[in-house]
Amino acid sequence: MKYIFCFVLVLFSASLYAQNCDPELLHKKPGNWKPSIPGSIRNITPADLAKERAVLAAVHKNLSSNYSPVGCQVLFTNAFGKYPLPGQTWMADPYYYLIFILRFLCDPNEPTKSYVDYATPTTVMVAANVISSLNELYAANIAPDDFRGYLKLEKRPVKINGFYFMGEEVVGDSHLENKIVEYRWLITYNDTLPFSYMSRKEYLLIQKKRLEKNSIESPSSKQYNDEYLQNINEYLKRPESELALPAICMWNEEERFKDFVEEGTKGSFLAIKPNLSYYRKNLPKSAPQFFNIVYKISHGDPVFEDNISRIQKAIDFNYLRGMLGK
Repeated sequence: MKYIFCFVLVLFSASLYAQNCDPELLHKKPGNWKPSIPGSIRNITPADLAKERAVLAAVHKNLSSNYSPVGCQVLFTNAFGKYPLPGQTWMADPYYYLIFILRFLCDPNEPTKSYVDYATPTTVMVAANVISSLNELYAANIAPDDFRGYLKLEKRPVKINGFYFMGEEVVGDSHLENKIVEYRWLITYNDTLPFSYMSRKEYLLIQKKRLEKNSIESPSSKQYNDEYLQNINEYLKRPESELALPAICMWNEEERFKDFVEEGTKGSFLAIKPNLSYYRKNLPKSAPQFFNIVYKISHGDPVFEDNISRIQKAIDFNYLRGMLGK
């Protein structure tokens, strides 16, 4: 993931109690908010940056007005910017509001003291105009020289109470008993999405172009590529109605096309592309045109569970949707 923020959590031990430290009391102790190191700023005009800061300040105010940390310190920061590539048309800037849940912990070496944790696997991100879980889906077309030419979506979003649930995913060490899980939401204009599903024909033509290029650049691979090129050419002879269906493919068959699979097949993905017609024209690049909310939590810890639950109740999706296009 090409995250634009680069955060370093540098915290010093802080004494919270003068008596023997009690973890149960720490879990219930009122927490606090603290600004963190600012994220990077790249390729944003000063005028747009000022407006984007105002958007994220409103996001922070809305959350901090409805949620008070318990048993932890909450660091918060912002990041702004993009990496434009030749041939891309940008409809809106991506920018990010991120918070870190840092627990109050007892110091095992000094029983009377406690400290604020140094790092955390439990975070919340509210991002405007970018979906980071989709190989970075931006408010822009895919660059013509992109090595893949499409993005991967594991399963279709599900509409829940008027908003799109993008699914959940175990991230990091999946073998751990208390897994780290991301829960992803998308707030958009009405029932529309900032991406569309790629047809089978579009997908096949991309793969064909790539295999032909590989054969030219590496003649030794021509025989290998020809097998899959033949599969593609045969499939392209099928009726247009069949070729117009969404491309649902196997993760391990990119560049080695055999056939499409049914939606929901284990190890499959839907090929998608940015939908530039989604965006409202003539808005400044700073305008939020969709929000992506990601709750990341290391399950099993009471402080993490409690605070993420409180944050989920505090973040007002209707408030965020009201900010779109403004």
